[in-house]
Amino acid sequence: MTGTPSRRGWPEQTIGIVSPLLLLVAWEAASAAGLLRPQFFPRPTLILGHALDLALDGSLGRHAGITTARVAAAFALALVPGVAVGLAMGISRRVRDGLDPLFAVTYPIPSVLFLPLFSFVLGPAEAALVATSAMTSFFLVAYTTMTGVQQMDRTVLEAATHFGARGRTLFAKVLLPGAMPFIFTGMRLGLGYALIVVIAVEMASAQQGLGALLWLSWGLLKVEDMYAALGAIALLGGGLLWMLDLCRRRLLPWQPDVAGG
Repeated sequence: MTGTPSRRGWPEQTIGIVSPLLLLVAWEAASAAGLLRPQFFPRPTLILGHALDLALDGSLGRHAGITTARVAAAFALALVPGVAVGLAMGISRRVRDGLDPLFAVTYPIPSVLFLPLFSFVLGPAEAALVATSAMTSFFLVAYTTMTGVQQMDRTVLEAATHFGARGRTLFAKVLLPGAMPFIFTGMRLGLGYALIVVIAVEMASAQQGLGALLWLSWGLLKVEDMYAALGAIALLGGGLLWMLDLCRRRLLPWQPDVAGG
């Protein structure tokens, strides 16, 4: 019988903070000593000061807000049909056999390549950008949900059926709760990929958003803006994943993430 997981020790808790700080210190020292070209690798303290200026004048917050809204829309667009399709594939072999070939040929295609297709159908606006960003996340959520259903103890399903669980009751009381750890794993992966693809699509076709700020700053050699955008993207990604993990711990306090988090 396994006990409750022990809390991480102080060194394990802090190593994730100390290692990037050491990298920044080394960068600061190398830039100050002239080992790095300041035109391309300015000192982190200068970048931080510039990022604060962008935050105070509202421009960084505006770009971050636009990107956050796009990520939220893409994630929602992927999550609801992804869970539904994944549950259907896990329950029904016919559905799984029918969709597997389509998934096999579509999933390996980088999501950003669907942007022209969605632009033809939805127009070259926000809808096409969001739909493109949702593609990979949809597949990840669907696959992990399907796996969650397939990994369920068949004895539990048979017992629920024996005691009269059918249709909506079987779904709400047995299938969905049983697959939740896998669904949250798919959500965590899908949220990360939604952010990645949103940034990529913004770099390719948008005028606003952190990806657009990053790309335009690089093109104009506004290096401080570029690094400020990179930092904001990192903070946004970390913050979104932290909030999702917080939700998982609240809803599934008894079970860790099957991804090993």
